[in-house]
Amino acid sequence: MSIYRLPFYDGDLRPGDPDAGIKACREITRHYGTSFYFATQFFPPEIRQGIYAVYAFARIPDEIVDEPQKSDVGLAGLRLNEWADEWRKSFLAGGNENPVIDAIVKAFIKFGIPIEDCDAFFRSMQMDLEKAEYNNYKELEDYMYGSAGVIGLMVTRIVGYNDEAAFKYAVKLGYAFQLTNFLRDIGEDYEDLGRVYMPKDELALFGLTTADIAQQTRDRRFNEFMRFQIERNRKIYREALPGIPMLHWRGRLAVRVAYVLYKAILDEIERANYNVFLGRVRTSKRQKVFLSLKALAGVYE
Repeated sequence: MSIYRLPFYDGDLRPGDPDAGIKACREITRHYGTSFYFATQFFPPEIRQGIYAVYAFARIPDEIVDEPQKSDVGLAGLRLNEWADEWRKSFLAGGNENPVIDAIVKAFIKFGIPIEDCDAFFRSMQMDLEKAEYNNYKELEDYMYGSAGVIGLMVTRIVGYNDEAAFKYAVKLGYAFQLTNFLRDIGEDYEDLGRVYMPKDELALFGLTTADIAQQTRDRRFNEFMRFQIERNRKIYREALPGIPMLHWRGRLAVRVAYVLYKAILDEIERANYNVFLGRVRTSKRQKVFLSLKALAGVYE
């Protein structure tokens, strides 16, 4: 069985270690999602393992479509289909001989994550191989439902909830996180992947085109465009906020921490005077601790 392996993690999956798969999922989360991994430490252990499984489920296909040999779209498509097919068969069978897939499958079955949410995610990953630009926000939102909205649904099932309405807010929070990543990674997404996740009609409102992204244009027009995007992103964070109290108390704090950490990236973009072409803006470890204390106190701004 040929299964795609992450470049950084060859899989120290020792035979006989029943926890090998979930340990690998944890390492995948730690390596790729620094802010997210920090927030996961506030989950109880059982929930934390489920969250690691969700992150690994999403990260592996994401790396397949984003890896350095991305210029070979055909090869990436074959690998994505191979991974997705193996995943579906494993999900229906209830397990897999590959410890990573097996750990993810068993976590998803345990927490009742439906296969339809998984398929929605794979559809968005396929879009990354077929689509490099988005005409408007509606098109982008269609992509984000699969790439981020369903991740919010999965996390909600793992954390637990007291009100079914929590699901609609979870989708919103997924969008908020995804948009923050898009804004932070404008330069990187174009330079490394040839993709522009900024709606073309909204660029045009400020006299910009995708060519300006390619040329790393930084002028008054671009700054105004970024202010517009950040304002909408913060609005979506506010719209998602009522869902957090609907989550089970065991996992609520970690979601609050993730909320303030990701939202703070927008502050860092502003602090960098909107220059998202110099490199990925980050919050420091000290900031993460400070923001986590704010989240503990229920302060979101």
